[in-house]
Amino acid sequence: SVRDLKQEIVDLLELLSWVIVKVIHPTWLSCQYWMIFLLKQLKTIIIMNNLVAAIEYDGTKFQGSQKQPNARTVQGAFDESLSLIHKENVISEFASRTDSGVHAYKQVVSFKSNLEISDESWVDTLNYNLPKDIRVFKCNRIKKNIDVRRDAIEREYTYRMILGERISPIEYNYYEHLNHKLNLSILDNATKIFIGKHNFLSFTGRLLPKNSNTIREIKSVNYEVDGRKLNITITGNSFLYQQVRRIIGSLILLMKNKISLSNIREALENPIKGKFNLLVSSRGLYLSDIKYKNILN
Repeated sequence: SVRDLKQEIVDLLELLSWVIVKVIHPTWLSCQYWMIFLLKQLKTIIIMNNLVAAIEYDGTKFQGSQKQPNARTVQGAFDESLSLIHKENVISEFASRTDSGVHAYKQVVSFKSNLEISDESWVDTLNYNLPKDIRVFKCNRIKKNIDVRRDAIEREYTYRMILGERISPIEYNYYEHLNHKLNLSILDNATKIFIGKHNFLSFTGRLLPKNSNTIREIKSVNYEVDGRKLNITITGNSFLYQQVRRIIGSLILLMKNKISLSNIREALENPIKGKFNLLVSSRGLYLSDIKYKNILN
């Protein structure tokens, strides 16, 4: 098996290390040191496993997904759990960045491990060490390295809203509340405007880095009304910072009859940074799916 072959190679490397210590003359200590160091590095590479995990989280109490000093983040909590399991510092890579308060039904994380743990046991082991507002629901060992951010072929975001006068305190952290009379029928035409490749500069804010490529392709925009709930789902390969929340903001302005369909078309055809400045709350936003060609599907 692959595991047995790895162990045989590791045993051989340890034997070579012993030979180096015993055979090389003490005056060649520098050479001896570097040869042992290289053998240790080679041993680490051989026994290292590449893993990807699909996780979900409640973003309410996190300052976003990306690790940052002196802040509780999803990546920080995930890396802390990995380090507890390995008893050494281990870092992960996340497929998408989410802002403070944004939730995820499916975020994808990659990491490396020298531990021989089955895929099913990885799920249980990670969940045992993670806080209760992060859960792993799938973990797979893969044969080669993957860049979970660049290799994703599709990302999906869903924005959830409660319509009407009242929102429950239980719903508050998970929905945007719209207490206005809305023209929902206009969404049929509005959602079609965004599909395809466009310059989305008008749907970005001041924090967008200078000289950023603002061309993005939207594959679909769908909406669903279920009683007092409205969900809007947007899919694409990748998104600009705050792009989804500003697209949703423009649709809300449209449903309130504060802008027209032609205003949105104009913003795409003649983009101006920050043209749509209604940045809806992060609490209604969910990273709902990430897709790849050959993993976690």
